[in-house]
Parts: sequence; structure tokens; C-alpha cells
Amino acid sequence: MMGNSKTVFRFYTVPQYQQEENFLSTMNEKGWRFTHATFPGFYHFEKCEPGQVTYRLDYNQEGIQNKEEYVQMFSDCGWEYICDFAGYSYFRKEGAVGEEKEEIFCDDASRLDMMKRVFAGKIIPLIIIFATVIIPQLLMNTPGNSVGIDSMGIARDILSFIFLGLAIIYLLIFSVTAVHFYKYEKMVSGDSPGIRLKYLGILTLIVALIAGIGVFFWATYRSSYTITDCDAGYVVEIKKLNTSIVKEFDLKKGDTVVFHVTEFERGHLYLSIAEEGKEPAFSDDFYNFGYKTYEIQNDGH
Repeated sequence: MMGNSKTVFRFYTVPQYQQEENFLSTMNEKGWRFTHATFPGFYHFEKCEPGQVTYRLDYNQEGIQNKEEYVQMFSDCGWEYICDFAGYSYFRKEGAVGEEKEEIFCDDASRLDMMKRVFAGKIIPLIIIFATVIIPQLLMNTPGNSVGIDSMGIARDILSFIFLGLAIIYLLIFSVTAVHFYKYEKMVSGDSPGIRLKYLGILTLIVALIAGIGVFFWATYRSSYTITDCDAGYVVEIKKLNTSIVKEFDLKKGDTVVFHVTEFERGHLYLSIAEEGKEPAFSDDFYNFGYKTYEIQNDGH
């Protein structure tokens, strides 16, 4: 806030345009006149005389494409055009909120029609991006789906968690939006078994997707290996290892321990000989394969 200007951050989901309108009207009553909005949700105001002003939002991509005629149509009805933000056009008119003459929608059908335009223009593109970009990239960059080690393997792990985070964010957006759409449609059209069933199906699908992604990642990162004891020691056969394997032996000074690591696809194995709570007597990283021999220097377990 600087003197005659003020910036306030607010976040509204797609169906919450009426809460946004009320917020702008309340700010005007407090002496702050809305001027414009910037991403991701900064509302900019200028000092003014406190008064009752009604703000209305409209979502009409065809109207924005024919901007001059679109704005003139509202101007002829007494609405002052302010700006466009996030696909919405912002208008205001002197007068108290709630007066019938201060409405830009003549009936509930008009309000629902705008919500359908919002859904087609804002939600469907997000669904397309989620289905054609986020999910495929999430699957492609999952550890275990590539051959190679070192930087490429690490890069794929990082990308995997980035796309996992994006998938969760998208699903949360879809969940919150579905709840608000349900509340809005119930308010406009009245509650009914059909409406409840429709949104229950949507939320069930979202929960199923979240559960599916969770199970997929659990299965992907879950360690899978077998240990076979033999006369010379033991053999570990690994499909995937994201944990530590500990074997215990009583060793004498002069004993020889041999590590024989065969070739594997990606990552590295960290091997060590150490007593609990002490520094390792021997340690080594195997990034591909190797054969190592170590002679025990002191008796120990």
C-alpha cells in the first residue's frame, strides 16, 4: 500500500465469481476503487470516496474477440468496463449490490450459461493438459522406465517428482472446482438426485486417480530383492533397491571379504563394513559393476 493506491491478494476458484464481485464492492464502500488485476491474484485499487458500487464479472470469449461491440453493449446498459483478467471481463455501475437493475444476468439460465462457458474455456483445457501432458510425462519419467545411470537417471527422478507434484496440484484444483460448481448449480437450479449423482461421480473419479497414482508410485519405488545364503557368504539378487540390506558376521583379523557386484542398469550401490555407531572400516560406491577385496584389520562383529 502506497498513499493513494493499494494492492490486495485474493484467490478465487472458477465458480466463486460472485464472492469476487462482493469483495470488490466491499472495497469500494471502504473507499478503494478497483483499477485492474494481475497474476496470480493481485487486485489493485486507488483511493476514492466511499460509496455503493456494484461490480459484475462476465466470461465471454466471443465477446472479448469483438471487444468494441462487446464493451459498447454493456455501456449502453450503464455498465463501465474496467479490465480483463483470467478470461473474465470486469464491469461496475453505481448502485447497491442486490438491486435487480444492477444485474447483468436476467435469469438463472443465463448464469448457468456463463458457467458452461467458463467450464469450456478454463476447465476443459486443464483436463486436456492433464490427460495429454502431465500423466504421460509422469509415466515416462518414472524410475525404472529408462536404462542409464548418473545424470540421466537423477534427471528422470527429479522430473518424476515434478510431474507428480503437478498431477496432485491439478487434481486438487479439479476437486475444489467440482465442489464449488456443485454448490453453484445447486443454488441456481436447486438440489436434486441427478446433480448430486453427477458430482459424486466426478469426485469419485478424482479420488480414484489420486489412489491410482499413489499405488503406481508405491509399486515403482518399492524395493524388490532376494537374499540367498551360501557357503562363501550370500548373494543378493536385486530388481530395485531403495533401502539398506544389513548382514551380520563375526569377523577375525586377517579374514578376507570379497564384494562381487555384477552389472546393473542405473543408480549405484553403497557397500560398507562397519560396527554399529562407528565409522566404516571399508566403504565403496559401485556405479556399474566391480570386484573388491578387503582384509579385516581387527576382530569385530
